[in-house]
Amino acid sequence: MFRKMGRRALVGVVVVVLALGGLGAWLLWPAPTLDAADVDAALPTVRDLPGFVAHDGLTGSLSVPSSNKDGRSVLTGAALDEQCRKWRAEGDGWACEHVHGVGMVVLELSENVFFRVLSNVLAYDDEEAAEAAWNGLVTDTRDRINDAGIPNLKEGSPGLGDASLSFEVPGATSMAVRVGTVVVASTVWDGSDQVSETEERDMVRKWPALQISKIEQLVS
Repeated sequence: MFRKMGRRALVGVVVVVLALGGLGAWLLWPAPTLDAADVDAALPTVRDLPGFVAHDGLTGSLSVPSSNKDGRSVLTGAALDEQCRKWRAEGDGWACEHVHGVGMVVLELSENVFFRVLSNVLAYDDEEAAEAAWNGLVTDTRDRINDAGIPNLKEGSPGLGDASLSFEVPGATSMAVRVGTVVVASTVWDGSDQVSETEERDMVRKWPALQISKIEQLVS
């Protein structure tokens, strides 16, 4: 009887140890994020938006590097360090703490229709850093709009990713979205009134959803 109870107790101890070990691994294992190749793959292309072309213009919450080509930039390593020095000088240091990869892309409906979409994808070492960056992006976006004196700002919660906030002003909608360790700053901008309000609203839904879908496929 004593031996049987001893074996049961031993089994119980083993189960507890294994459970605690699994919990510890879960707590210590880093959240999935994007590496350099993933950041490039996460950026939408003209194949994702038929009828759109690459465009070098439209700067969003972050200035683009001089190496930007065809509206597309991927920054890691020394190139990212250099750009972060510029961003800090411009007051955008919120983007640079524990960031290891940044991708930027701008697409335009056509060369004669100034309807553009922008996405900045920032990959961080952990969720805590991503949360801090998302908060910084939200504050920065709100401050830029207020400082510019743009009227009729509407803020909303689009319900995307782990955290999201939208900023709608006449002719443009920007979103700050966090998906785990990744932060997205997206903008849909109509600079010509050559597309209908329905088309603009559809793109406001489609563009960030497309961007987030590509990220989720890579980190899952």
